[in-house]
Amino acid sequence: MAKTRTQRAAEMRGAIEAYFETRRAEGRFPTEAGMLLQLDLGEDEYRKLSEDRIFRREFERARLARMDWLENQMVTESGRATGCMNALKQEKNGGYADKALAQREQKLVICLAGVGSGAAL
Repeated sequence: MAKTRTQRAAEMRGAIEAYFETRRAEGRFPTEAGMLLQLDLGEDEYRKLSEDRIFRREFERARLARMDWLENQMVTESGRATGCMNALKQEKNGGYADKALAQREQKLVICLAGVGSGAAL
């Protein structure tokens, strides 16, 4: 009998959690690429599954777990802040943006040439 999407998603969650647990035990960052290798998923299949709400939820949990790992390493491990922040800036790990870039001043320039009395003669 074929497995339901819910059963497949539950199995995927278990496999993802096992992958994260293995990486945690090794003291290694749980990368998206490593997770896909563990799940035996190619990028095309990953994209297709990500379009399905039930699988997207599992991949979102994995993204949040990567963010959690990076954020904790950044504040608890001396010398890792820059590397962790660089990883957090990647969309797949959170998509963080530098505050300076996010609040960059924008200018609007309005050209008034040809406007005013006598301009439209």
